[in-house]
Amino acid sequence: MFVSVQGEGPYVGYRQLFIRFPKCNLNCLYCDTPKEWENDKKCHVEKAPGSGEFEEIENPLSVARVTDIIAARKRLHSVSLTGGEPLLYAAFIKELKGVRTPLYLESNMTLPEGAKDVKDIVRYVSGDFKLEGQCDFKGQYEKFFNATARSYSILRKTSFRDCFCKMIVTEDFSGEAMMHALDQIKGCISTLILQPVTPTGEARAASPAQVMKLQDMAMDLIEDVRIIPQTHKLWGCL
Repeated sequence: MFVSVQGEGPYVGYRQLFIRFPKCNLNCLYCDTPKEWENDKKCHVEKAPGSGEFEEIENPLSVARVTDIIAARKRLHSVSLTGGEPLLYAAFIKELKGVRTPLYLESNMTLPEGAKDVKDIVRYVSGDFKLEGQCDFKGQYEKFFNATARSYSILRKTSFRDCFCKMIVTEDFSGEAMMHALDQIKGCISTLILQPVTPTGEARAASPAQVMKLQDMAMDLIEDVRIIPQTHKLWGCL
């Protein structure tokens, strides 16, 4: 748990408390989350924003302890629930309903049952849409595709909640697959973010010309389409 600024999407630069949950139900080519976090018996809580100094607290934390930590951090735009995949812990997140600071969910959107559990308490939804070839879908891409569309339908934009979609653009990103996905969720989101991948492992970045062509295509279905890279990587913050 640490205070930093949101580095991705339309809320770039807003100050948030980040709660990082371990484990994920997918394995994506461009994942930058250390795998050793999955078995950590300690929760690392930053002592002061930007300090890089952490205290260790025994896992798992109670809802009351997490609520107290949130309440002690001031001047926050929201609390980012990230990971890993936070919807694996939807039952826990649901118990944070008394937190006054708005909750900002960052999810791969493939767990619709978890989406149902949190739909009434999250104010912001930063959802991914993973395309075939980007993750190990174990031969069940259609299943994950349909689950993602269902999650967007559950967590769709409302007067209470902003929901936007983020797609990670690699050099082999398919415009046709993008348009098929967007056709399923075009009424559910406020904004599409095309995020050029930060090269890591086997993932390679698309050219600026490729990304701009994809933006032009996407605007046939989504009015607000923005190209925003991972800004926190540029200045080295958490």
